[in-house]
Amino acid sequence: MATAEALDGDISDLRDRIATLQAHRASLTSILLSQPHLPTRLEQRPVLHERNRRNAAKLVQRQSNRNLENVYRACAGVTAYKVKDPDPCAVDNGNVLGVRIDVSVGGRFVDTYHVLFNRPNAAHKTMLKIHKHTIPPCIPLQPLANKWLPLTRKSAEEPREQDLVRFGRHLRKELASWHLRLEALETLQKDAKLPGRIALQEGLQGELEPGMVLNAFVSDDEDSEAEEGANEQDGTPRISSIDGDAAVREITITWSNGTVGIFKVTKDGEVDKAAVRTKEGTRDASLSSQALGRVEGLVRRLEA
Repeated sequence: MATAEALDGDISDLRDRIATLQAHRASLTSILLSQPHLPTRLEQRPVLHERNRRNAAKLVQRQSNRNLENVYRACAGVTAYKVKDPDPCAVDNGNVLGVRIDVSVGGRFVDTYHVLFNRPNAAHKTMLKIHKHTIPPCIPLQPLANKWLPLTRKSAEEPREQDLVRFGRHLRKELASWHLRLEALETLQKDAKLPGRIALQEGLQGELEPGMVLNAFVSDDEDSEAEEGANEQDGTPRISSIDGDAAVREITITWSNGTVGIFKVTKDGEVDKAAVRTKEGTRDASLSSQALGRVEGLVRRLEA
């Protein structure tokens, strides 16, 4: 048994090593093919086999196209591409226009989203309609499409004007703002010394064994006893939880003494409305006024 486990471990290590070497080889290959003087040297220097020269030139050209695509994706954020729908019954012979939206936060790419368009009306070749997409449900995709990509009735003689550029620009702004609000929510949880969404997911995956049942039913008496114990330790109420809705447009903060605050967040990350109520139901106007401002500093303002 031990020998089999040791062999499985060695095989796993070898696979990891092979994957690392393959990634390193791909990196070195891209660096070599990206050398600016390589195409000229391939054309000028004599070679024994002309076929090898042509193959090398094709690889250099492919890498050059890939580098150009990466530059556009890094600088533009929104790029277009063409794909083919394999469905034999697809409209417009399966021709599909794709829009790729790359979102970066803090100098790093966090995610890539795609919106696919087709031309549903043969009479209006320039009219586009959303076919499929990977946009989260909390992003107002359809309102943006209604505004910038209005559809034209089949009976209409002239198509309604559409603006794909503005649609992509506003959609990317919505996605970037959403990711910034998500990051701000994680920052608030760190400021309050609470486990974030990612930490909780990793913790649950590491602790739960197959077949274990997570019992989420806890009595109100146990909750109140835990809250009172937390209050007795330092004498002041502490933040016990920070949650947000899917779009992070509404943040709920709960204190250990039962006080609950609901804070409205704009798309640009400003807390413009706040309502804080104590356990007895009375409103805390002082905390409500302190909460207004940038969402990143919400916890610091509330604890000041």
